[in-house]
Amino acid sequence: MKKALLTLALSTYLAACGGSDKSAKNDDQIKIGILTDSPVAGATYIVNGNNDNAKKTNANGEFEYQDGDVITFKIGDIEIGTVQGLARVTPNELVDEDLNTDERNKRIINLLIFLQSLDIDEDKETIQIPDDVSTLSPSAIDFSNTTSDFRERLQGQIINIPEIASNIVVSEEQAKEHFSGSMLKDIQGVWYAKNDESEIVLFIGENGEYMLGEPIPNEPNSSSNGMEYAKINLDALSGSLYASSINSTTPVIDTNEDRGLLDHGESRSMKLSFDGSVLKISEAQNPDESAEFTRVPRNNSGIVGAWQSSSGKQIFVFNSNNTFIMVDAIGDDQPDPYDGPCGGPGIEYGRYQLRDNKLFVTTPLSIDTNGCAGLSDTDAHLGLPLQISTQSLSFTVADEGTFTLTRMN
Repeated sequence: MKKALLTLALSTYLAACGGSDKSAKNDDQIKIGILTDSPVAGATYIVNGNNDNAKKTNANGEFEYQDGDVITFKIGDIEIGTVQGLARVTPNELVDEDLNTDERNKRIINLLIFLQSLDIDEDKETIQIPDDVSTLSPSAIDFSNTTSDFRERLQGQIINIPEIASNIVVSEEQAKEHFSGSMLKDIQGVWYAKNDESEIVLFIGENGEYMLGEPIPNEPNSSSNGMEYAKINLDALSGSLYASSINSTTPVIDTNEDRGLLDHGESRSMKLSFDGSVLKISEAQNPDESAEFTRVPRNNSGIVGAWQSSSGKQIFVFNSNNTFIMVDAIGDDQPDPYDGPCGGPGIEYGRYQLRDNKLFVTTPLSIDTNGCAGLSDTDAHLGLPLQISTQSLSFTVADEGTFTLTRMN
């Protein structure tokens, strides 16, 4: 991604997250969506106004729909929103987009507070609505009220629901923090984007830690070939995003100049959206400049897919076209005590083959910005003995030992 983000076409990878499509060939087939702040289980949904066929979201927050369906979600007698069938529905989608920003944000926050406060347990991974919420009064639950008034009225309603009578209504800050945390959890994993100029591998870990690598195959000597290692800070309510250091003792790593989420180590104002399949990151001031990512799918056999080192700071993506990308936030992790490290954080991009249970890498690599680290200094052109299982990949380097990677996504 350049400082002016390139609009990247979707990769050939199939999306493998969020809502799923049981049939891509027939629009009349049933699809599965998810209602989520965390997944909301036990919410009533009505398709195309057919109240006689009302159903409830399952334990994973899932609901069924077909293309073109109009779905209304309710908690007891409280209607929380109506949407066209989507793979991923959050309070952002449930609140009318035509409202002014302040009014819309207030209603989203109130809806977040409502859903989170009704949860029957302390498990933040899901929101389980009580079986009986018939005492909730539509006259008392008004999402257009001020948040302070809404919270007060909701508390008076909760005490009448036995399963959650002792619940304390969550605060505005708690609700927003939970929403953003849930969004980050939903987008964890390894993502990929590609266009005619460059390819991007983006890894998002727990608490927003990320690594991004962007090789430019047509410009192998460009100083913009590099990577980032930092933390994503996300406001899911607005979609605002910026990158920062992971903590006070771990500074950002930025070797790709003005590409990515950082500009020579400085934060940039970005926007993020996720529809259950496509992760889109754009410039806040120029939304047409964007990158669209699909999740690297998990295969339970073979080398194609995403892999992570034991340190968690090196990611490999082996593509089906026999190219690979390594994103390396470490570099040389066994430096000579006198000469120091012979390589630093960077990326590798090149071609590979599997033959006779060995991994062969064509050298010199097309792009190699992490010095002696990675596969470039392992005699991989001669073949590295390789073992691949459902969960792991191990290759052996002469005089260095065996290195094991874990299958991701």
